[in-house]
Amino acid sequence: MNALHFALAYRQEPRCPVFLNGMIHEEFSDDGYDRPMQYDWHYAPGNAPLADLPPELWLIAKNRAYDFDFHSSFGGQVVSGEFLSLMRSTETGSWQAAKLHAVSTKGRRISAKDYFFVKFPRAELLKAEEVVDLERSRIDFRKDGQIKKVWELRFRKPVERDLFFVDCPSLLDIAFCSERFADAARRFGPRGIEFVGLPDVGAVQGA
Repeated sequence: MNALHFALAYRQEPRCPVFLNGMIHEEFSDDGYDRPMQYDWHYAPGNAPLADLPPELWLIAKNRAYDFDFHSSFGGQVVSGEFLSLMRSTETGSWQAAKLHAVSTKGRRISAKDYFFVKFPRAELLKAEEVVDLERSRIDFRKDGQIKKVWELRFRKPVERDLFFVDCPSLLDIAFCSERFADAARRFGPRGIEFVGLPDVGAVQGA
C-alpha cells in the first residue's frame, strides 16, 4: 500500500488572509506597496534560472496583521520560523530562504512571528508524468492532452520527499507533504493551513 500523502490547503483563521495584499522588496520604502517586484530572483525571461535570493527581504503589506505559518504567494512560499525549522529537519529537497520582514506601508511590524521567503528552483519540482497515477486519478484533459483539472489525485509510488511540488500548471499552487511531515506539523499546530487527503484535492484551495 502506498504511503499517505496530503495537500496543504488554506484554512480560514484570524490573521491568516487568503491573499497577501503587498509586495516584496529588497529594502523598505514608503512607496514599496505601489512598486512592482522587478528583481531577477523573482522573474527571469525565457527558461533562464532565477538569481539567488538576497539574505533579507521586506514584505510591505496592507493586511493589518499576520499569524499564519505557510502561504504560497509571490512565486514562492512565506513561512514562519517554526515551519522553516520543520522543513530543515525533514527531506524537502533544495531550496533557498531569505529572512522576511513583514511590515505595514508605514514600516510597522505586523506579526509576532518571524517569517521567511522560500523559493524552490524549477529543477526541484517533481515531474507530473513520473509522480501522478493517471489511471487511478480523476483528471480532465485538454484537447492537446495536457492536464486541465485534477479532481482526485493518486501517486504512482511513494514520493521520497516530505514536502514537494508537482510541475503541472493545475497543481503548482498546491504543496504536498508526507504523512510524517503532516504529523510533525500538527504537533506545533500551524495556523492558516490544513492537511487534506489526495482524493479531495480537487475541492481545496492551496495554502
